[in-house]
Amino acid sequence: MSSAVVELLIVDDRRENLLVIESILASPDYRLVLVTSGDEALKHLLERDFAAILLDVVMPGMDGFELATLIKQRERSRYTPIVFLTAASVDLDLIYRGYSVGAVDYLTKPIDADVLRAKVAIFVELYRKDLRLQEQADALRLAERRERELELAALRLASDQRYRNLAEAIPDIVWTAKPDGAVTYFNRRWFEYTGQTFDEATGLGWITLVHPDDVARARTKWREGVAANEVFQLECRLRGRDGATFRWHLCRAVPDLDGDGRVVGWLGTYTDFDDFKRARDAAEQAVRARDEFLSIASHELRTPLTTLQLRLQGLAKDVSVDAAHVIDNRIRTKIDSALRQEQRLSGLVDSLLDVSRITNGVLTLQRELVDLVELARQVVERFSEAAANAGVVIELRESGTVRGMWDRLRIEQIVQNLLGNALRYAPDAPVEISLDARDDVAVLAMRDHGPGISMTDRERIFGPYERAVSARNYGGLGLGLYIARQNVVAHGGNLRVASEVGNGATFIVELPLQPRAD
Repeated sequence: MSSAVVELLIVDDRRENLLVIESILASPDYRLVLVTSGDEALKHLLERDFAAILLDVVMPGMDGFELATLIKQRERSRYTPIVFLTAASVDLDLIYRGYSVGAVDYLTKPIDADVLRAKVAIFVELYRKDLRLQEQADALRLAERRERELELAALRLASDQRYRNLAEAIPDIVWTAKPDGAVTYFNRRWFEYTGQTFDEATGLGWITLVHPDDVARARTKWREGVAANEVFQLECRLRGRDGATFRWHLCRAVPDLDGDGRVVGWLGTYTDFDDFKRARDAAEQAVRARDEFLSIASHELRTPLTTLQLRLQGLAKDVSVDAAHVIDNRIRTKIDSALRQEQRLSGLVDSLLDVSRITNGVLTLQRELVDLVELARQVVERFSEAAANAGVVIELRESGTVRGMWDRLRIEQIVQNLLGNALRYAPDAPVEISLDARDDVAVLAMRDHGPGISMTDRERIFGPYERAVSARNYGGLGLGLYIARQNVVAHGGNLRVASEVGNGATFIVELPLQPRAD
């Protein structure tokens, strides 16, 4: 067992960082478990042990310091070495704080590959030594058991007593049950938490302390687990000794098998993870509330915006056809400016509506035969004034007709968002758009000559409300690329970016000409 593959837990909210670490530590000796949040990390820590944990300091929601504190509070993971990773410059306060919550080391990004491999190798070797010691202890116990088979009865009694002592020392609730599921033993922690007596708890008496909303599910799951003779796991709320407080516990039980594979009993635990679950539920609720707000706000804004748009368009039309009077140029300028601002605000509201549809899974497509070349020409024409104001010359290159079964409005939105992105981030430079069809796929490539995008940002920029640069300099909601990619994915295609810092960026859209079978 000591030479087996060991597991390492890598926690970083950016997948590109995970990929870098994965490439550095790629080895047949390691199994890397990559997660992007503290909640995911805690789930894995409830299920297995790790030789070491590489933990990003700055993450949304639960940051690295909070996660490290929770890890060190659990007996099982208390001694697992934690190495903090950060993209920030070395800050003594951060380092001291990292060590105070249990970190054993602190590395800054970009990570030195050789240093990382060396440090991980040390922790893995220590972990394997612990495993070897455990193997030796297990082998010794097995030899002793075989050697003293004649004293089996006495040894069983002594073993039971040692088990009781061990169970009493564990901070989690420990229990045992008969093959039919009737509980025969709880450690002291159960009685401290619940206030039950031994007679009240044994058999199925424990179920009276399960939250009423969880009782039926707990009873059914336990009955199914006993029938299946497999590892059992359940999340439920248990009432405390005050009679009013319920806390979430993870109940887990494994069957105790004899030499013939028959179940002779059950060994289980209750682990209090109420704080973890409430934090996770709160985060999920906050996301749902945000999405609901965006949906409601977007729909509410759409009504007055539509009325304002009609009034401004009517006013603009009256001004343009009024030949009997001389209209002050300042009035015309103000009307034109109001129309442009209304169009910009409408675009922002439409983006929020699209985010709401995407989040709720209601992004539907109205497919029809669309000429991508003609559609791109129309979009370029509409952007001609904005391009001229930005000092951008748009060059459209096509090689023949490119037609496919697509949603015209969604495809138009893809081209608009990409072109708007190019004008915003790469003014005073040309933009080249090429269109082509290869086999059964249409390919649209849009190249700008802006500041470019770093490798670490190439995937992140496609997330909602994300930007490669500060919004203070360029504005916008950070939704254009996110919506564009979601539209492409809805068509069964792919949107990616190729770029180098200082050398512009090329966004590449690949769209199947025909809908692909699921």
